[in-house]
Amino acid sequence: MRRRPMLASLTAPLPFFLPSLGRAQSSGSRTLRATTLRVVPETLTNIFDPHFTTSFTTRDFAYLVYDTLFAVNDKWEPRPQMVETWERSPDGRDWRFTLRDGLAFHDGSPVTSEDVVASLRRWGARDALGGMLLRAAKALEPLDAATFRLRLSQPFGLVLQALAKPGAMVPMIMPKRLAETPPSRPVTEPIGSGPYRFLATEYRPGDRIVLVRNEAYRPRSEPSVWASGGKRPTFERMELISMPDVSSQVSALLTGEVDYLERLPADVLPILERNRTVRVQVVSPYGYQGILRFNHSQPPFDDVRVRRAVMTAVNQAEYLPGVAGRAEYGRICTSMYGCGTPYETNVGMPSAPDLEAARRALRETGADLSRPIVILHPADAPGIAALGLVTQDLLTRLGFNVDLQAMDLNTFFARRARPEGWNVFHTTNTVPDMQTPVQNVYMEAAGPPSGFAGWPKDEAVQAGRVEFAAASEEAARRRIADEVHRHAAEAGFYMPLGQFVAASAWRAELSDVPTGPAMFLWNIRRER
Repeated sequence: MRRRPMLASLTAPLPFFLPSLGRAQSSGSRTLRATTLRVVPETLTNIFDPHFTTSFTTRDFAYLVYDTLFAVNDKWEPRPQMVETWERSPDGRDWRFTLRDGLAFHDGSPVTSEDVVASLRRWGARDALGGMLLRAAKALEPLDAATFRLRLSQPFGLVLQALAKPGAMVPMIMPKRLAETPPSRPVTEPIGSGPYRFLATEYRPGDRIVLVRNEAYRPRSEPSVWASGGKRPTFERMELISMPDVSSQVSALLTGEVDYLERLPADVLPILERNRTVRVQVVSPYGYQGILRFNHSQPPFDDVRVRRAVMTAVNQAEYLPGVAGRAEYGRICTSMYGCGTPYETNVGMPSAPDLEAARRALRETGADLSRPIVILHPADAPGIAALGLVTQDLLTRLGFNVDLQAMDLNTFFARRARPEGWNVFHTTNTVPDMQTPVQNVYMEAAGPPSGFAGWPKDEAVQAGRVEFAAASEEAARRRIADEVHRHAAEAGFYMPLGQFVAASAWRAELSDVPTGPAMFLWNIRRER
């Protein structure tokens, strides 16, 4: 497989790589630099709506701008965030929530229960777990400015877990006027009540996103653990900077022009680990799962036999070096729930990779292998692009005519949202977002028109997910989770491509860098 070459030079003058950053630094004061955190995400989002996409780049941006009613800690316990108090009836059907005092949006308007209800309804129209919660609801209504009520018409054992959902799509709260935007259209005005405000006057699409401290934000008093507790905006200004070239990223970090790199390939880590001015660390111990998603609505992958044949040919050991880099960073894992999670299982998955068996199975299907197989290939997202190159080789060895179409990540998101024009895409998702049948968005099986384009329609899986959400006993949940996994695997929903972690890097003068399943950027301090 193709690997990114080692950096030819890490000592080139920074202005050669980053003229705009050089100008910004020379024109700014030392005080501005000291109070600004410059972050290079893996990719820079142009979608600001946390309810519209499963993109983790949108999710990470949204965690800075918006806030949530509840959030999970490192024990996966839902903890109150915007909520002050809540009550649950003995039968679990009636819930009342009261918001904290003094919550305000960035436009100065107070956060009310009407905003919350509208936001949850919008989130539930897009998110699988949110949709299950709303379908189980008899009523979701404001009672007064600070209190809202959820009444269930059927059992739903995951109310707080749904409201504390840590991964895309996160149930973040926005003003009612924005939450009433049709769910089919993204909100383009990012206004939340979170620790940082979006600065529209300095936004440069494809180049940088600038945020400033929300002076009105009131952090909780509890310690910050993952997405829960006190989120303190410790920098006056934050810049999210697009820098696709890894050598530019490393040079900028070493010279102090940027402070934090979200995700790095393993081949550059030795260079950084030898340098005392930076620190390298894996911040998400669960890491990511690689995913090969088939288009279930287009030939040849509208045939389950073809999907299963390809799954049989997949050898995760061929994928992991490109995304993990180091042996200790990757592991073979065919569980759709991820490995190390409470419901880990590989039931229904091929027992071992077998290329010859896959070729025989394909011949038996009679599929037209001369038809071009379009792989959507976001070349500017190394963690995803590496997967596509391996699949291109695999499908070619199976006899397919492969058309690898390179594009930028934002084009990739737009293309995969259409039901036609593609056969395969790859992505990675954080393992904590995969750990149950209802949290794993790639097990969504509503089909058209309510489901995502090209994704499967499977009533048995959908029913199992609802049953899982309604179950109150852990033994029942485990049994249901196994059965849903078996059915989804045998139906060829998608193929896991292994589990891996990735390292982040930041300037050594930074302290209190958060860990967790997303890139959290609050509470970080720069030592003087």
